[in-house]
Amino acid sequence: MAKKPAVSIYIRIRNAERKQQYCPAIWERKNTKLKPGWCLVKGIPEEHPEGTYNLRYAVNGVYKWEAVDGDAESAVALRSQRRDELAHPKGSLAKYLPDPASGTAAKKPGAPEQYRLEDEIKVYLTNVEKLAPRTHTNYKLTLDQFQQACPQIIYVDEIKKQHLQTFDTILKERGDEDRTRANKIQHFVTFLRNKEGRRAGPPIENVSIRIKYVEQAPEAYTRQELENLFRVSSDDDKMLWRFLLGTGYREAEASVAEYTDVNPEKRTIAVMEKRYFGFKPKDSEKRVVPIPDELIAQLKARKNGCSLVFHKNGHPDGHLLRRLKNVAFRGGLNCGKCAGTQNGKEVSCADAPVCQKWILHRFRKNFATDRHDGGASARKIQKWLGHSSLETTLRYLAVGDDTSEEVRSIVNGVHVGL
Repeated sequence: MAKKPAVSIYIRIRNAERKQQYCPAIWERKNTKLKPGWCLVKGIPEEHPEGTYNLRYAVNGVYKWEAVDGDAESAVALRSQRRDELAHPKGSLAKYLPDPASGTAAKKPGAPEQYRLEDEIKVYLTNVEKLAPRTHTNYKLTLDQFQQACPQIIYVDEIKKQHLQTFDTILKERGDEDRTRANKIQHFVTFLRNKEGRRAGPPIENVSIRIKYVEQAPEAYTRQELENLFRVSSDDDKMLWRFLLGTGYREAEASVAEYTDVNPEKRTIAVMEKRYFGFKPKDSEKRVVPIPDELIAQLKARKNGCSLVFHKNGHPDGHLLRRLKNVAFRGGLNCGKCAGTQNGKEVSCADAPVCQKWILHRFRKNFATDRHDGGASARKIQKWLGHSSLETTLRYLAVGDDTSEEVRSIVNGVHVGL
């Protein structure tokens, strides 16, 4: 009698580091009854009633993970079924799996061709990198995390709404905030719907979930925070802070800023598409920003042989945020209370340059509030910042220093003492 194909049963758990781990299930009676909730973790029997059962087997040399919808008995029953199916090449399971001779996915009867998730992600990321390197980094992180969260998914068309819900749950367990989770879910949905960005698979329009989050009010740096930052910064770093405060540029815009963008006569600087750097302005719109005379003079004095204002060996410096965080950490300016990720590990900002207090976007908020306090209208500031919505600009302007002497004067002036 021919030996049936191997189908192993695992329990998916979260280990002490909160990372996903698949551990072999423990049998009470071999091939007939599992010890419910028990598995081998690094060779040691442990009980994990919260874990979920999964099968692992190979078809035509391709390994597949399959989640079990049920308990230990369901896992044993499904294992028996899959072993029977795999023992017969023309069985119901084999027709859904790749054909090793062609290297492509086999077709279901009457169904369109399937496309492997791993292959589609590679093609998609290659296309994204050509258009926007920074977007590529963010999307790659999201797509890698989804594959780790749902390793049982082989083909793109297997992805359902519940897989996004599983992905969101795991992100939440990792400690990702609501806004971060919402962004990652949207990144993945964009991948599913982008037919041109992937290979040839049809876009998946009906798989999405919505993560609700509270929009955090923008916050500018206080005068004291800026003074502290400048105190611990090098001359080159100070130039970067002055540039961001004077232009209101986003990080990607600053990384490709060139001296030729400055018009000394009109005292402006322009944000425009630069295909040779793979850069497009947000919303693909060119904009012109008036900048201080002092900044123009500083840029003129700084100009050297490279066209870029901030560069690494003649190439755009794509790590300006990292630069800010490193300066703040070395200068002892971190809050010491928040956490971040470094080299894939969660660390405290007391021990690493990951403080959430120090972000480049706050310079844009300083730019907006300073100009509003100086008398510029919200419409003008909207244009200078490159906002498509006036509502976004008004959110920037709604937050100021509520502890300033000016605010205290207004509050005390209208207060009626009784």
